[in-house]
Amino acid sequence: MVSTQTTHVVKTIVARMEPGEDILETLESIVLKDNITAGHLMLIGAISGATLGYFDLETQEYKTFTVDEDLEVTSCIGNIASSQDGTPVVHAHLVVADEKGTSYSGHLMKGCKVSVTIEVIITVLEGDLKRAVDDKTGLNLLSLV
Repeated sequence: MVSTQTTHVVKTIVARMEPGEDILETLESIVLKDNITAGHLMLIGAISGATLGYFDLETQEYKTFTVDEDLEVTSCIGNIASSQDGTPVVHAHLVVADEKGTSYSGHLMKGCKVSVTIEVIITVLEGDLKRAVDDKTGLNLLSLV
């Protein structure tokens, strides 16, 4: 059965990343600075290469691949929650396209560097969203009350 949790919007943060910044590291620093324990994020822009991941259910680990060229970030959405030990977790999926429009997508990993800019909108939610390890997959999934 589906799990749900009701919350409300507290505020919206708009940010712009500069060339050379790592998207995930910068998002994590914003989350820490603003003490965000629940949120939604989206971003667009341009990067000089992408490191993306996918979860291999058989091995229960993330595998990564790299696209090493200039890319347009056509979509990136995700959420912000806390792990069981209270550490903030940014979970986002990224879609990028090359100059021919070929798209690559996956889990946002460290190593995606801004080439021109990344424009971010973070919707901060009331309360906390928590993550807990799922016994079936080994993933750190949302644990909704």
